[in-house]
Amino acid sequence: MTKQQVWKKTENKMIMLLAALSLAVFVLSFAPASLTEERLEAALDTGIAAQRVCSAALFFLSLWLWRRSRSDGLRQQTGTDRDETGHARALLKRYGQNPCSYLTLEKDKTLYFGKMADGVAPYGRVGDTVIVNGDLVCAPEDYGVFLDEFTGFCRKNGCHLFFLGLTGDYLGEFEKRGFGCVKAGEEARFHLADYEISGKKGAKMRMNINHAEKAGVTVREYRILEKRDPETEEQLKRVSDEWLGEKKCGLLTFTMGTVGLENPMDRRYFYGQTADGRIVAFVVFVPFMGGKGYMADVTRHGKDAPGGIMETIIYQAFQVFREEGVEYGSLGVAPLSGLDEKSGNPVEKLLEFVYKHLNASYGFRDLYRAKEKYSPTEWVPSYYAYLPKLPTPEMLYAVVKIQNPHGVEDYARSLIQEELEHFAKGKSHGE
Repeated sequence: MTKQQVWKKTENKMIMLLAALSLAVFVLSFAPASLTEERLEAALDTGIAAQRVCSAALFFLSLWLWRRSRSDGLRQQTGTDRDETGHARALLKRYGQNPCSYLTLEKDKTLYFGKMADGVAPYGRVGDTVIVNGDLVCAPEDYGVFLDEFTGFCRKNGCHLFFLGLTGDYLGEFEKRGFGCVKAGEEARFHLADYEISGKKGAKMRMNINHAEKAGVTVREYRILEKRDPETEEQLKRVSDEWLGEKKCGLLTFTMGTVGLENPMDRRYFYGQTADGRIVAFVVFVPFMGGKGYMADVTRHGKDAPGGIMETIIYQAFQVFREEGVEYGSLGVAPLSGLDEKSGNPVEKLLEFVYKHLNASYGFRDLYRAKEKYSPTEWVPSYYAYLPKLPTPEMLYAVVKIQNPHGVEDYARSLIQEELEHFAKGKSHGE
């Protein structure tokens, strides 16, 4: 073994030790406050906040160092030829029960097609971690066989495995095979035949819709497959550019779809326009359950969009779907909502911390409240599953990196900003 190889091996061990120590400090910071004297609580609050910031910063630093130290020599292993999109689309129409499964067709996915079962797995790779968006797409009776095959494919290529956005339908198949599983959010779903906004529960929705209608907003569907209209598409592009220009952080990828005007396939486009015919907002819906459901995947509003316009577009689209016999509407998953604060699972504790302390960048709480105001018929749990059962620092880094092109920098910046704001607020109240 050369000196360089010895140093690389030692460096990896040091990074692992740093990650383990920082994670241990982070978990210990959640020790019950009841174990301390009441007179020390204010001081402990400040100390714990600082402890969490430092441990999280060390943790993110270790992930970055780990990724850098292991980046050499890694090559992407592709599972199949991307020309087989048509076959993946056919599988989605038959077996795509997960609302996020349509993102299988996005260009940022590599497609693995089954050999032992007719199915497709949409995945990406960061370092030695394969990340899958949503459930495997195959016949229900083949799920276990296909999962075994795909897990074997990842092991053969020396990769760990992390599933995002799973429904609960096949969670037992993962647990039987030794995967770690944890709740990671809730999907806002609507039974369209029963959905209404009357009564006290729908008061806020009615108020927002009335505001938009008084501003002269009307909603239309752009039937792009029937006839393309360059002027309409130019306006949609303008609205999207305005929306992107106002974002404070990087645009999430992999778990989010694109507008897809260049190849709309099964997408449906609803837009809101003002009295003068100017488009100021739009929503892109994608199908699931073979067209029995539609999920609002992409939402965009321009700078001069009146209040209530997004609620109006989504509500009107749901009415159109219901008249067509569509059973379900969905607003997608509110990430990290509905977690168990008392859980002893270290991964769930980490997710709970992210939910509470990284709102400066991604507004997890605000996103949940934005979906809640639509009064969903039900909140459907969403899960992560990962192998090995305790995810490594590199796996956690990969999950962050594949969704956010700016990687851990955005999250670390958000964490520090969030804690500083919390500390300043406490000082202003004399705590």
